[in-house]
Amino acid sequence: MRIKKYFFLLFFIAFTTSLLNACNLSVIKPESNLSPTPSSETPVMPVSSPTSTLTATLIPAIVPSATVTLFYNPTVTSTPQWSACPGIVITLTDTDKGDMLHILRCEDGLEYDLGPFAKGVYAVGPNNKFLVYVTNDGFIYATRIGDLYLKNLFNLGREHIFTVFNKRVAPDFKISFAGEGPIYRLVLLEKNYDQKRVYALPLRITQ
Repeated sequence: MRIKKYFFLLFFIAFTTSLLNACNLSVIKPESNLSPTPSSETPVMPVSSPTSTLTATLIPAIVPSATVTLFYNPTVTSTPQWSACPGIVITLTDTDKGDMLHILRCEDGLEYDLGPFAKGVYAVGPNNKFLVYVTNDGFIYATRIGDLYLKNLFNLGREHIFTVFNKRVAPDFKISFAGEGPIYRLVLLEKNYDQKRVYALPLRITQ
C-alpha cells in the first residue's frame, strides 16, 4: 500500500511539471528604446527652448500731475488823489474855518494846501496850469498851479447881474472854460435862474 501511495505522488509531480513546460510562460521585459507612457494624471507640458533675443517691454512711468497754484500779488489801493491822476488832483476838506484845497500836481508830485475859503465851487483850467474858485458870496478867485495864494478877480455881488444875489438866494454855480491856450475865458452858469456870463482871464494866470 505504501509503494502504491508513493507511486501516485511521483506521477502527480511529473504530470504537473509537464504541464508547466507546455505553457512556456515568459516574462516580457520592456524595451529600452520605447519611451514610457506618461501618466494621465500628470500632463507633460512642452518645453520651448529660450531664444537668444530678449524683448524689452517698456512700462511708462506714471508721473503724478503737479498741482498748479496761482499766486497773485495783492492789489495796492491807491489814495484817492493818485487813483487816476489826470494831471491835477484837488481834494476839498471842510473845516471850521472854511474849505481847504489840497493840490496835487501829478507831473512832478508837487503837493500843497490853499485856504481856508468860503463855500464855493472850483475847476482846473484845460491846460492844467491854473485854478478858478468861485465862492457862494460872489467872489471869483484864480491862481497858477504852484502859487500859494489866490487872486481876487471879480465881485459878482457888485455887478447886480445874477438874480440870486439880488434876491439873496444861495447860488448854484457851474464852471467851464472857453477858448484855446494861453487865452482862456471863464464861463459861469448859475443854474437856479439859468443865467450865464463869460469872463476873460488874465494871461499871467492862464499861461
